[in-house]
Amino acid sequence: MASSTQTEPTKSTTNVKEILESIPEPFSNLLAHYSGVPKEKQIDHLVKLRDEAYALVPYPCIGIFRFIESDLAAHPAYEEHVLSPLKQPYPPGAPEPLFLDLGTCFGQDVRKLVHDGAVANRLWASDIEPVLIQLGFKLFNDAGKLPEDHFLCPGDLLSNSAEDKLRLLDNRVTILHIMSVFHLFSLEDQRRAAERCLRLLRKDTGAPVLLLGTQVGNVMAGPHPSQVKSQEYNLGYLHNDQSWAEMWQEVCGQEEWKHKVKHVEVKSTLKPLPPQLYTSSNIAWQQFEVWVTFS
Repeated sequence: MASSTQTEPTKSTTNVKEILESIPEPFSNLLAHYSGVPKEKQIDHLVKLRDEAYALVPYPCIGIFRFIESDLAAHPAYEEHVLSPLKQPYPPGAPEPLFLDLGTCFGQDVRKLVHDGAVANRLWASDIEPVLIQLGFKLFNDAGKLPEDHFLCPGDLLSNSAEDKLRLLDNRVTILHIMSVFHLFSLEDQRRAAERCLRLLRKDTGAPVLLLGTQVGNVMAGPHPSQVKSQEYNLGYLHNDQSWAEMWQEVCGQEEWKHKVKHVEVKSTLKPLPPQLYTSSNIAWQQFEVWVTFS
């Protein structure tokens, strides 16, 4: 959901959860109170939407309902470093924060932010798949409620095309959220994606700006294409805490950035993942923060 250069997924029953028995309470409350979907109708609503989406873009995170987990709201940086600055008023003339959700999928994290009180016009989202943006408005019943021109598509981290919509936000983003994207790429492409993220970040705040998210990691860093229980879908290079920090230090130390980046601080934790999709016990869910201070 981040780059057109990633191999297109194909349908696999391994990647589909046929029965949705329950919905996590935060997502259920979001559907009930933000979208107006009664709790007794939510499972049918989600299954129908998931089936429609998976028929068009069969990513495992869609097939197994991974998108209902509210990962951003569960991130340890959410309350203080994401939601709080996006809620609070700023005096006239003061630079306001700008949030970008890269690889937004259905835009579920953007809707959660709005429901939690974030100012909607500070929120932007992007994905490579236009149909996911469209189905997001259908999932959350909010066409006309959010500024649709803040959903940028295509948004391709690996593209140099003048038509790529991400260019609109270059040097403007103060909080960049990116979930389940980097693990799709080779290490070389991850470095390119990291540089693209740096171009998006605002340079003149005089304070650190934040890139945060979650992704599949591995205790043993390296390429792990065979660790998904599907012949049709592969992961790329998976990081542990050390390799993830080293990659960012390397990118920020390159000729283009070494005089522009004053300091980079990387925080990362690995948490065990359930084995439904993966063949290795070393697979983990990686939460991270990358704080960048520009010169």
